[in-house]
Amino acid sequence: MKQLVIGLLASIVAASCMAAETWKPRFALQLYSFRDRSFVEAVQTAKKVGFEYVEAYPGQRLGEGFEGGIGTGMNAETRQKVKDFLKAQGLKMIVFGVCGAGDENGWKDLFSFAKDMGIEILQVEVGKDDKTMDLLDKLAAEYGVKVALHNHAQKEGFPEAQLQQLGNRKNVGSGTDTGHWVTAGLNPLEGVKKLEGRFFTLHLVDKDKMGGGNRDVPYGKGVGEIAKILDELRRQKFSGPITCEYEHQSATLEDEVAECVKWYNNYLK
Repeated sequence: MKQLVIGLLASIVAASCMAAETWKPRFALQLYSFRDRSFVEAVQTAKKVGFEYVEAYPGQRLGEGFEGGIGTGMNAETRQKVKDFLKAQGLKMIVFGVCGAGDENGWKDLFSFAKDMGIEILQVEVGKDDKTMDLLDKLAAEYGVKVALHNHAQKEGFPEAQLQQLGNRKNVGSGTDTGHWVTAGLNPLEGVKKLEGRFFTLHLVDKDKMGGGNRDVPYGKGVGEIAKILDELRRQKFSGPITCEYEHQSATLEDEVAECVKWYNNYLK
């Protein structure tokens, strides 16, 4: 009987450990993927194709029932209406970018906006000077909103350059777009390895070929090594959100984005 009890306890502990090791990063859609429509319509489309989280970008027209575009210019009433709309849709807006400001007051407006809207991470373009980086690190700590460096295909976004910009700052991390690395001719998996421990978030993008002139394709159908990147992030115990961004516009856009969702969910099974 004693051995049976010990065996049952061991099984319970093992099951608990397995549950604790479950790795399932939040999966968001960058609404720029549906930039051909309003924020309201893009959010509704994100829900339709299977997302629970979104990353918004500055200036997208809010759409039906709202005035203006999304960003720091929204007044208190509009902000509350947007929060109510997202709640009704069952989605959370957790990342915002790529965004920027011309001075300290402008950055403070961005951080205040993010905190008010429940946004966890601000994506800003790589290439900031040390003074700006120090300011971002300071404001991120004050407002409780992290900053992630986002790259396009420029050299300042290469892994080594990002590491140099990040330095020892604790509140600024990487928000790499792996697809832009592919466009720049870089191996995205090697880049993810080089930035180990520095990711706050990232855009996970598959491309049909290396170098310029490529296009986005559904996960697993390109050269972006999506599964291997996720394996590596799992090994690194990455805990931030992962964003799907689909810049290629076509008549099959919704279907292709939905394929990414299906692939991602199947990977995590």
